[in-house]
Formats: sequence, C-alpha cells, structure tokens
Amino acid sequence: MSKRRCAVLGATGFVGTALVADLTAAGHPVRVLARAPRHTFPADVEVTRGDAADPAALKAVMAGADVVFHLVHSLREPDFADRDRVIAERVASAAAEAGVRQLVYLGGPRPAAETSAHLASRSEVADILLAGPVPALVLQASMIIGRGSAGLELLVRTARLPIRPRPRWTARRSRPVALADIRHFLRAAADAAPANGRFDVTGPERISYHDLVRRCGRVLRRPEALAVPAPLWSHPLAALVTGLATPVPASVAAPLFASLDHDLLPADTPVEAVLPAPPGGPTSLDNALRAALGTPAAVAPEGRAHVGEHTRYTRASPQSVWEAITRLGGDEGRFPPGFAWALRGVLDHALGGVGLYRGRSPRPGPGDVLDFWTVRRRDDARRELVLGAEMRLPGDAELSLRAEPAGAGTRLRQQVRFTPAGIVGDVYWHVQKPGHDLVFGLLARSIVRAAEQR
Repeated sequence: MSKRRCAVLGATGFVGTALVADLTAAGHPVRVLARAPRHTFPADVEVTRGDAADPAALKAVMAGADVVFHLVHSLREPDFADRDRVIAERVASAAAEAGVRQLVYLGGPRPAAETSAHLASRSEVADILLAGPVPALVLQASMIIGRGSAGLELLVRTARLPIRPRPRWTARRSRPVALADIRHFLRAAADAAPANGRFDVTGPERISYHDLVRRCGRVLRRPEALAVPAPLWSHPLAALVTGLATPVPASVAAPLFASLDHDLLPADTPVEAVLPAPPGGPTSLDNALRAALGTPAAVAPEGRAHVGEHTRYTRASPQSVWEAITRLGGDEGRFPPGFAWALRGVLDHALGGVGLYRGRSPRPGPGDVLDFWTVRRRDDARRELVLGAEMRLPGDAELSLRAEPAGAGTRLRQQVRFTPAGIVGDVYWHVQKPGHDLVFGLLARSIVRAAEQR
C-alpha cells in the first residue's frame, strides 16, 4: 500500500513531536508547520515555517497532503478560544482547497452541560472541522498521560506534597489515556479510510482527580499524603500557586483546573469503531504513569533468598480460585487480616514508605499497582500472580499466588520469597516469620472462602 502524505500542525507539542517520529518511522512523507526555528525535526521531515493562523502558511504545508493532523491548541494565549476558532475555520478551508482526504483533530471530551472555556473551545473547534467539506476524524481524550504535558507536570507536583488541599472539584472523574495509545490511534488514522465524526479515546480506568494524584504518588513510591478539605481553594488560587511553584504558567493552569468542574467521561462512539485497538488492549493507568515518569517497576534481585510456602486445598474450581486471587486489593478486595496490614501500613508510613495506600487497576497486570504491592507477573494460563512488596524492608519481598488443579478441586499455593539486604535482612526474616506465617495463612483462607462463595 502506498504511503500517504501527511501534514502535521502543532508538531512541536509533546503529542506532535511523538507523532512526527511515528509517521516518519512508518515511511509516510511528512511536512510540518512550525513557528520555532530552534526545534529540530528528523532529517527527512519537510518543515514549513509559519503560523497556523496564516492562510498562506496553511496552504503551503497542506499542498499535496492526503492527511492533515490538527494538534494546535493555543492555551498559552489569553485569547486562546478566539484564536483557535479562527485557526479551525482556516484549516477547514485550506484543507478543502488542497484536496485533503482526511482531517484528524485531537480534542477533549464533549461537555454535557455548561463547561469551562478550555473544553468549550475544544468542542467548538471540533464542530467547525466536522461542518467543513473535508471528512474530520475527531479524537476526544481527557487527560493524556505523557512526558512533557502540562497536566502531568501539575499531577506530579501535587503528588509530591506531604499535605494536599482537597477542594470539592477534585472529586470529578475522567478516563486518563496513555500517550502510547494516543500515538497508536493517530498512526492508525494515517492509513485508515476517511471517517467523519467524534470518537472517544479512553483509558481503562474511571478515576477522580484526587485518586489520580494518589495513584501518581503511589507509582512514585511517595508516602500517602494528608488530604485536607479546602472549600475555599478556588481555581484562580490553585492556578496562582501553581504559577509560582511550578514551570506551568498560571495562564495555562487556570483553564485546566477549571475543566475539573466537570466529569470528563466518554459520551460519543468509542474510537475502536473506526480504528483498530492497540495490540494487547489499552495501556493501564499505572503503566502509563510509569512510562511518563520514567519509573519502571522493580524486579526481583538475584541472590540468596529465604522462601516460605503455604498451601490450602479447596473443592472450588481452579478458575474460581484464580478469580478470587485477581480480585485482591482495593477497597473491595482488602488483604486480610485487615488489622495486621493496617498496623504494617502505619509503620511503613512512619518510615517514609507507601503506607496505607489502597488502590488497583481494574485488571491488574505487570507494572500495575495493587495496594502496597506491584504486579511483577501475571500468567492467566498458569493461574499465577506474582507481586512485589513496595513497603520499606531490609530486602526484597515477593509473593506468588497460584491456583493448581488438584483432584476434584484446587490447591492454592502461596510462596513468599525474601531476598535479604545483608545481615539485617536475615534477622528481619527470622523475627517476622511467625507473624508472616499467620498473616499469609489467613490470606489463603480468605481467598479460598471467596472462591467457594462464587
């Protein structure tokens, strides 16, 4: 299949930069529109200097293009809504004159009611492009989790606070999506048949902004912060503090915070209706954060280890036991016994660890958070889940949970593997072993009970 000629507007942003690299790697001829001569593009990318509001620059960059990606958003400008409206009108007109086959616009969720100026502007741009003569594929995403985004910078700075204000608007929910998945759909749009309409691009988890901050802190292995109700913590005040304390200007932070007055949930057709899903499905929130923050999950170290094993038989099926294992964690699948983990969490928090955090992905996989553990391996065929402890320990602790067929029922096999960090780790293992045997015995009983009740 012949490669389509692509033009990218907004090529210097964090999404645009990644998209240009992806398109060139796929062999598509690429031309970009850029105002900043200091930005360096791959050698085979043709650069048109100019502004997206300039009709002559748009005509030049779209000449001969099959697909035009519109990634411009003028949030740093005080009149961003007016500017983006003008740009959208001129993009639609220039695309029609150039004979472009497909416009692709990356915007935000369509507001269900009165909304912020930021979201209203994104929706208006989509309406203008959809009303034009060139088919417009409008991809709607809430927060994109990727290195270089202003939203991620705000998230990380907030997650690092030991005491965190919690205004009412942080309870609003969204479906954050990984930059990797956005890149996948944008790449796919370059090869797909022309489409016209709004399509939602969502991550797998519905989460409030407050819990998103907590999850970010958990991935960063930060202690659980003290959240203080802050009814007077307005958007302007939050933006002012942000402008003083972070690299994100208050003018950018203010409309982003204002968007949190609303749930940013999908309301239109899923993008998978017109574009193929990412191989392996959407990226989990935890892995999206890890990729953006550069914090890979820890792996089990090599070396001498202490091993403890517990087995328990049940007449429940292996699949029922496996489902009970994979439901562990979060508020509904608490690790028993609760009092023991709570006490351990308090101690861990005092030592600067992740402490009492409870949270999990809907379907925990490698790299995903599961309370104060992180999933190291998940094997559905073997029905085995391997977790690494994120608590502060004098060594590395790994818990393996496996459901094995045994006669007419199932054997639940639990194995704890502890790799000590020197003699202190050895002492810790022997001192704690009686308590660990009790705790993990109760855990096995709880899993079996849950499986037998299904």
